Amino acid sequence: MPKIFRRYSPVKLKLPEITVYRLALYLRVLERLSREGRELVRSEELARLCGVSPAQLRKDLSFVGTFGVRGVGYQVRSLERELKRILGRDRIWHLALAGLNELGKALLAERRLQEKGFRFVAVFDWREEWIGKVIHEVYVYSLEQMPYLVKESEIEIGVITLAGEKAREMVQALSRSGIRAILNLGPEPLEAPRSDLIFRHADLTLSFDLVSFALSSGYGSVR
Repeated sequence: MPKIFRRYSPVKLKLPEITVYRLALYLRVLERLSREGRELVRSEELARLCGVSPAQLRKDLSFVGTFGVRGVGYQVRSLERELKRILGRDRIWHLALAGLNELGKALLAERRLQEKGFRFVAVFDWREEWIGKVIHEVYVYSLEQMPYLVKESEIEIGVITLAGEKAREMVQALSRSGIRAILNLGPEPLEAPRSDLIFRHADLTLSFDLVSFALSSGYGSVR
């Protein structure tokens, strides 16, 4: 069997954000095919399942050095492993939730995050009524304990679901603790206080705006 992969260092790999998004989409479909026991998948089928053209799929995979075998397709588990390596999904990431609200509680209860390697190991909050409690098997600590626990528990990703001044306070607290990345799921964009901090904003309500646009404009679908 010809080699399907050329190895690239994920540290040196730089890809457009939209390409990374599609790679994550390919991985999601490959994980499903793997659970179904599939061993091979042709580029045409994988592209159709992901909603992209075969040419786009082959181009994206060529960026990361992965190639199928002509007339055979891709080995599902091998391609799945390679995409996990490229996307950093071949390890466990420790997460901390900064500030409790209903959205945050829902994230703590989301088992699919753990299955993908994203594990909440701490919650930090300023309210005495929450400190010391366990929410969905995750302990709630005070903000004063954040710097020690971020280092001790090797927490690399902080998650914020709050809005307003409290959200900004949580960003500052996480930054001072030395955390490497922050994912802001709150309703408003926030500024990263450190230049070396990976900072992402993902407003969940924007998807509703896309759907409302599709409905009001007459388009059948918006990707």
